[in-house]
Amino acid sequence: MSSLAYLPTTLPTHELLGFAPTADLAHEVESIAQTWLTSFAVASAKGDGAGFAKLFAEDGFWRDILAFTNDYRTIRTPKIAKAASDRFPIVKAKDFVFAVTKPAIGHPFPDVSFLSVHFEFSTAVGPAYGIANLIREKGQWVAYTCFTLLEGVHDNPAKVGPNRSHGTHNDKVSYDTRLEQEAEFTSADPEVLIIGGGHNGLSVAAQLKVLGVTSLVVDKQKRVGDNWRLRYKSLSLHDPVYANHLAHFPFPANWPVFTPAGKLANFLESYVDVLELSVWCSSEILPGAKYDEATKLWNVQIKRGDGSVRSFAVKKIILATGLGGGKAKMPAPWKGQEQFEGTLVHSSGHGTGESWKGKRALVVGACTSAHDICVDFAQNDVDVTMLQRSSTYVMTVKNGMPMMVGGLFGENTPPTDLADRIGESNPKFVVKLMHQRIIPKLALADKELLDGLEKAGFQTTLGPDGSGFIMMALEKAGGYYFSTGGSEMIARGEIKVQQGEIAEFSGRKTVTFKDGSKKDFDVIVCATGYHGFPDTVAATVGPQYVENLLPIWGLDSEGEIRGVCRESGIPQTFIFVGNLSAARVNSKVLALTIKQQLLGVWDTAEVQARGLTNGNGH
Repeated sequence: MSSLAYLPTTLPTHELLGFAPTADLAHEVESIAQTWLTSFAVASAKGDGAGFAKLFAEDGFWRDILAFTNDYRTIRTPKIAKAASDRFPIVKAKDFVFAVTKPAIGHPFPDVSFLSVHFEFSTAVGPAYGIANLIREKGQWVAYTCFTLLEGVHDNPAKVGPNRSHGTHNDKVSYDTRLEQEAEFTSADPEVLIIGGGHNGLSVAAQLKVLGVTSLVVDKQKRVGDNWRLRYKSLSLHDPVYANHLAHFPFPANWPVFTPAGKLANFLESYVDVLELSVWCSSEILPGAKYDEATKLWNVQIKRGDGSVRSFAVKKIILATGLGGGKAKMPAPWKGQEQFEGTLVHSSGHGTGESWKGKRALVVGACTSAHDICVDFAQNDVDVTMLQRSSTYVMTVKNGMPMMVGGLFGENTPPTDLADRIGESNPKFVVKLMHQRIIPKLALADKELLDGLEKAGFQTTLGPDGSGFIMMALEKAGGYYFSTGGSEMIARGEIKVQQGEIAEFSGRKTVTFKDGSKKDFDVIVCATGYHGFPDTVAATVGPQYVENLLPIWGLDSEGEIRGVCRESGIPQTFIFVGNLSAARVNSKVLALTIKQQLLGVWDTAEVQARGLTNGNGH
């Protein structure tokens, strides 16, 4: 993260501000909020970037998603004036009013308070939403953070709620026949080709559909959900259901808090059925895809399960093939590996520990999949050892989830769409500051377990700068484990721990570690992740486009995730990855981006990659 802009080191505490709100402030809250919002509206109408910048704290943040910048942007106070001056005349934001959620004082921590203002407004493109968190700095109420989000496109409302389709009477063909005909695309090519039928691909297909954009999802698997269904049998989600709802079709009220992978797989099949998505399983894009600069179309061929091949000319391609591209990443071959007479597989090839009852297993890795597989082995009477090569951030689900997401996602929390807006309103650097406060308290709550792990020889960390898992997730999408029992089994000695690396295979089933110790194993499972996005690009649109691919994942200098739902460097092609919660949020952003581009509001995706200094998207 050395390339990042200067980072804040503390939240705006009462002590730093020299001000703490009291109960007497309650009757002024709405007036303070209205003054700030009116000032925003006036600055927008006048194109007054300097005036808008004065509405921010000295160390403030303006986070925008599409509304003003056509992109995911986080702009710090010193650059806000220039960015606003560039964008205000183009965006023409107006009609600023309070949202349903009224202004209120909140206290995320005892010594930190914000006056939160939720508001709605309109841009030249469409309706938008905003959230400002105000603080009193040097006698003035200013924004520590301001978040603006495009919510739609004028004259093209999403076909939901009051805008839902009317339905038909007296059809000539049956409902099933009509769906089959639509999914064949015999009369017109799909506008968007989505490669990958997991939760990301299906979510964006659903969002595109309600915006009136046709799409076809293709997936190599035989059934929708097989990317979950065919993984190791004990797999389940470690995030609670409240945060995992999918777009336009939430899980039912009796859904378990933590979802088995097979149950999620079946739900994804239902998702396709209920939302009438066009999905071709047992299908893949053939080599030779080519982007035509003259027509601005991708010419692609899709091979189907029956061997037939269809040719399409599509306007956009979305690669939704998983965070690592779906291709298993194995360690480089070890010395003597060819002598090993046991079984050596990637975690994606592990089925169930039941097949190895009474045997000896080594699991290479110490994050989520490694823990899950170790638990599976241990519960099936397998003598299992985990090989930990670097420290791991560990928190219990029991204590961690209420602290991390309990205020937004739970039984008695805001509606999901509002929770999403609130969650997205904080820039990543501010989220890090908040986690730096939460993590020590969580570590104290988990102290007995963390002490037990240390005694068992398992190395833990509190994450970068004591921020826990959040920056690990955003920078490398790994390095942590939310314990649902695995850590407890390590602490009890039911799962052994070996530190370091494999040095060599020194016998038919003998592994020698770099510390000189040796042990025999019947099976070795490498929970070592997946290959990166260049492999995905090469295997889909073609190796000739790999050199154009911009960095994907990790944070840019503003603290925004690189390359996801943004300009990828490949013409008219987007990368879409993330967990279920991110899929719900970002699928709408990506669908709105594509809708605007198809309408000609933006010329090309490339505009997003420009103007990083001042926010100008042109």
